[in-house]
Amino acid sequence: IKIASIFAHRNLRGNYEEIADYILNRVGAVGVAWGAMSQKAASIATGFNRLGVPVILGPRGAKYRRTYLGRADKSEDWMVYNARDGSRTQISPSPGYLLYVAESKEEAIVSIAKNCIRPNDTTKGRQIRLAHYIDLHKRYFGAMPEDLAIYIRTEADIPITLKAEIMKILKAKKWKPKTIPDPTLLERLCRKKGDRA
Repeated sequence: IKIASIFAHRNLRGNYEEIADYILNRVGAVGVAWGAMSQKAASIATGFNRLGVPVILGPRGAKYRRTYLGRADKSEDWMVYNARDGSRTQISPSPGYLLYVAESKEEAIVSIAKNCIRPNDTTKGRQIRLAHYIDLHKRYFGAMPEDLAIYIRTEADIPITLKAEIMKILKAKKWKPKTIPDPTLLERLCRKKGDRA
């Protein structure tokens, strides 16, 4: 919560909406609730969700019969405001869900790396996060992630050590570079013409 106050000068008092928006779009944090799922653990996971932090539950988390899953195939679900000019823009599905049940520890580990990706990542930050995601996906599933192309906005996002391999994948999928927005879900946080930065 303090991150929104320190870096974006957001007021912490009575301002849950802006803080959750900031964390969801900018802070690469993921919660994990593994093991026996007590009501206390479930309520902590819900508290994380309220702050915009995705949570991965262990197999026992399914007994609460609640998940908040996103659909990467529906591009209209991934529209945000660009706070720089107020225009609507599409982002990659990051994080892909807010509450998810993983069936194995391997699936959870890969999901953690994937859900640390945020729409407002810098190119250097996106390189590091993609490198971790690719490395863990290869280690536990034995192949490159199939959804890799949707997380790469520009060539600068591609991890340097994997550039040749990833460029072949991107060419095969007819990938096109995208702009990097200043994302927000709240229209009132958008700058209008004439506003100072």
